[in-house]
Parts: sequence; C-alpha cells; structure tokens
Amino acid sequence: MKVDNPLSKEFLLRYPTEAARVLEQVSAEHVAALFNELPPQIGAPVVISMLPEMAAACVGLMGALSAANLLTELPPSSAARIYRLLAPAKREELAGFLSDKTRSQFPRYLTYPPASVGALLDPGVDMLPENVTVSEAIRRIERIGHPVSCEIYIINDAHQLVGMIDLGRLLTSSHHARLRDIMSHKTQRVSVHAAAESLLSHPGWAARRRLPVVERDNTLVGVLDYTCLQEAMGETGSVERHDPLENLLSLAGLYWLSMAQLLDSVLSIAGSDKGERQ
Repeated sequence: MKVDNPLSKEFLLRYPTEAARVLEQVSAEHVAALFNELPPQIGAPVVISMLPEMAAACVGLMGALSAANLLTELPPSSAARIYRLLAPAKREELAGFLSDKTRSQFPRYLTYPPASVGALLDPGVDMLPENVTVSEAIRRIERIGHPVSCEIYIINDAHQLVGMIDLGRLLTSSHHARLRDIMSHKTQRVSVHAAAESLLSHPGWAARRRLPVVERDNTLVGVLDYTCLQEAMGETGSVERHDPLENLLSLAGLYWLSMAQLLDSVLSIAGSDKGERQ
C-alpha cells in the first residue's frame, strides 16, 4: 500500500476498520513505515481499530516525532492503551515529544488504586476480532511472537469483550466459520476497578488461571492472573493446589498447537499430491 496512492488514502479514510484488519496481517515494520508517512489525521482512525498489541508494535517502530503526533491524535483512552504496551525505552523516547496535555491524561487510564484489579492486571492479552474466520484466526495466532494462552478473547470493533474461545475448539472448528458464530459468551469478566481481595473467591478460578479484565464500558484492557492475585493478597500458601490445572492447561495448549501443525502438514501434502495428479 503506497502512501501516495489516492485509492489507498481513500480506503484508509472511508474504511478504517477494514484497513486495520488488513494491516494487522502485514509486518509491523511495513505498517510503521506507512504511518510514518501518513498524516496523523488519516492514520489515527486506523490505529484506533487495530488490536492494541499490533498497534503498539507499529508505534514502537515509528520515528519518535511521528509516533507522538499519531498518539496525540488518538482519544486519550486509546493512546494510553498503546503507550502502556510500549517498551520502557520507547515510552521514555516519546515523552519528550508528547504534549503536556497528552501526558497529563495518561494517568487517568494507566494508574489504578493499589488494592484494585487494575493495579495487578497484565495488559498483554490474546484477543481476536469477532468477524474474522477460523482460518484467518489460526494464521494470526501462528504469527504471534509469544506462547498463546488456551483462552482467546473475542472483541468487537470497539474493542469490547463479546466472547471467548478455547484454542482446542478454534483449531477443530470449520475454517469457514466466523468467530462470532462459534465463540462462548461466558467470559467470567471482572472489572478493572474491583477490589482485588474480593476476587480471591471468584467462581471463575475453578476453571481458569486467568480472567479477562474490562473497563466500565466493557473494553477489554487485560487479564488477571490467579497466582499474581494470590501473591499480592498474601495468599501464596494455596498456590500449589492450583498448579495441576495450570500444567493441564499448558499441556492442552501444546497438544492443540501440535495437532494444528500436524494437520497443516497433512493438508499441505494432500494438496501437493492432488496438484501433481492434475
């Protein structure tokens, strides 16, 4: 996508969500180069629609001035989410280019009371858009640069949590199905503003090691890890009885990823044989 192409600019302006879905499948280096050249008024709506981790990866590779101008153009909540996911060195680099107004708005979205869920959450969360197909979802997961959790959270275009899907079910579903049609709506979400201590007895821990954390408008902002919660609340003595579940979930993730690779190999071989026979 060339920045000087009028059709490209028109597509970005008219269809920022669709453009975001396309750019999420392109390397962060190329997307960063595009945003470096785009006026921030054009790039901002696209960045808002992108998944936060991909947006942060692109902003992290942009020039400091261009990145700061782009973040300034975003709503404070969106800019803060991306800023939080940046490496500390990049945040420090950007600080000198951000306006005082933008910097002053960040604490509202990044700082929570010490005893709240927001102070303990992990902002790095595996999420996928609800409108993508299973085959596209699998391709996206394969490109993620870290081990994927067994639970994948599903969001709408406004980044609100709408469901979740287990990795096993995703990999065994029809590749033409869309995530919104096969996801579970039982997410066991918790509020970022909730008192952390009150969640020690949350029923979701019976089946999950992590629970999704949402803002008041249901925007997915991170995950809360049970072990992290226990350590913060001084309840480390009961961690061991939950470890078998953690190991089981890890093994399940490894199993399904291995199965996906095996199936991909078999299908590739079958496709190759069919092509040769033709």
